[in-house]
Amino acid sequence: MDQTERLVCYSVSLADGDRTDPLLRQLERSLASLRRHNGSIAVVVFLYGTPTPHLVRICAEQRAWLQLQGDYSRRLAELCPRGWPVLARYPALHKFLNNSWLAHTPAQQVLYCDCDTIFRADVDHLIRAYREPDIVAREEVHSSRSHHGPDAVFLDEPALLRLCSAMGVAAVPPFNTGVVLLNHRIWEQLSLVEGWFIECAWQLLLWMSLHPGHRSDARFGMLDGVEQAYQLASATQLARALPFPSANQWILEEIATWLALGALPALRTGDFSPADVAQNGEFTATDPDRAGWTLCHYYSGNQGSITRWLDGSLASRH
Repeated sequence: MDQTERLVCYSVSLADGDRTDPLLRQLERSLASLRRHNGSIAVVVFLYGTPTPHLVRICAEQRAWLQLQGDYSRRLAELCPRGWPVLARYPALHKFLNNSWLAHTPAQQVLYCDCDTIFRADVDHLIRAYREPDIVAREEVHSSRSHHGPDAVFLDEPALLRLCSAMGVAAVPPFNTGVVLLNHRIWEQLSLVEGWFIECAWQLLLWMSLHPGHRSDARFGMLDGVEQAYQLASATQLARALPFPSANQWILEEIATWLALGALPALRTGDFSPADVAQNGEFTATDPDRAGWTLCHYYSGNQGSITRWLDGSLASRH
């Protein structure tokens, strides 16, 4: 398999006039770390919105293809004519709306990475090592498979299982969407359920809107516009609202992803080993010069910690 058959992808949304320098600095650092260990693998940055000079420069310097995907709001309006004004305030739904473009490439494996990632080894080795399942990712933090232990406030898995059963979809083991490997051209099937994915997100958000006091926890942050969402919905949509099995409104995209994937027949999922892909604050338990893992999704909340961790690596070389 040559390098054109393996892709590393990022997906970014920029509102008009929005520089979002912190996000682009994360992207720049992630790409630079990737290129430090692999100079040839194909990289695509999907962009929703208008490219900024900063983003164009990053992609040119790191040899990444910048693929313009149009306006984020317009894309959501195509898929959810009533709910898009609220959904567009939530900046995480675009990641898996790029599958039709991928279907026209020769790629056989695609690694999706959030911008808040860092590489410490050759990504090609990681991709090769996990080629069997259709989808590979780290387990969701605070799920039953997490070494942190389950937290029913963060994710109520029994409620999630009941939701899957009521919807008639398979229960996909909850996974974090910050680093996801897609194999066997599964994106061709994913492109067929993009509308269903957005519909799931809308129905979950509507339920939040109809139940404003249900388990929502301000520690996780609140989505903008949820309180008014029900005013945009039809009576039929309101009747189909889906119970949201978490107090963390920000994992709306993840839960909608799991539900949408449950509609795919015989989907095979797998987990990255923490020894290969770290997440959240796990990097702090490793030596910056001998991390062992290939890739870390450090979460934006750990921005300061990862910077200090990397600075320690640089200092040790002098």
